[in-house]
Amino acid sequence: MKKNKTLIIIFCLLANNLFAQADTTKKNSAPAIFDRITKSITDFQLDTTAAPNDKITRKIIELRNLRGGFNINEVIEFKIEEDRQKNEVPKAELDKVANFFTSGNGKKWLNNAMIWIYRNHFTYSELKKLVKFYKTPAGQKMATELPLIMVKSLKAGEMIKELYPK
Repeated sequence: MKKNKTLIIIFCLLANNLFAQADTTKKNSAPAIFDRITKSITDFQLDTTAAPNDKITRKIIELRNLRGGFNINEVIEFKIEEDRQKNEVPKAELDKVANFFTSGNGKKWLNNAMIWIYRNHFTYSELKKLVKFYKTPAGQKMATELPLIMVKSLKAGEMIKELYPK
């Protein structure tokens, strides 16, 4: 599970970097983002309660559906399948985890948590703009290509790490 958390944090970091506007005039911007991430994770309080059925929640759901590709639920499924192929965790245990996240309370709680996270980070106006963007050809391409870019970026990091002298 620690591996899953690490992958999710790295995945979020890459997504944040890819969505952030480039500011080439700033130096040392990496430490600022790491500080933000550390503070965000340290201060994070999980909320799995049902979100209100209002226009904000509906817009978040629309955005998550438009983005397609690798949403958080699919990241978890991908990691479980990856663990299956490695044969390091008993199949029965992975089946329980997969069931929990695909049809059990885990799926409901994770979806609720994601809605609250989006609600805490975006205004309704920003959500509308994101939905508008993801309906454009460029937005659809971003939704399709971003997962591949992130996975390749992770793989590049792993490969470069192997080149590090031991």
